[in-house]
Amino acid sequence: MRGRRWAIRVAAVTLALGGLVGSAAAPAAADPPGGTLRGVYSDGQFCNSYGNEGVQTGLWSWYYCEYRQYAPTSPGFYFLWTFTY
Repeated sequence: MRGRRWAIRVAAVTLALGGLVGSAAAPAAADPPGGTLRGVYSDGQFCNSYGNEGVQTGLWSWYYCEYRQYAPTSPGFYFLWTFTY
């Protein structure tokens, strides 16, 4: 019985310390500083043409299309980030 109480206390302390470490970690960055995510596309040419159209019409100052592929066998996507300065 004594061993089980000790194990429960060790587990409780481990969970408490894990919560402290997890809450102290920096959050993941969602948007680049000053940037706004306008859309996610499967075609890079469309992403760039839409971004360029926004610059030409004055909707934003500049843009870039960021390509991300999360796994080697998964499809990649283009994230349109826009910036207004």
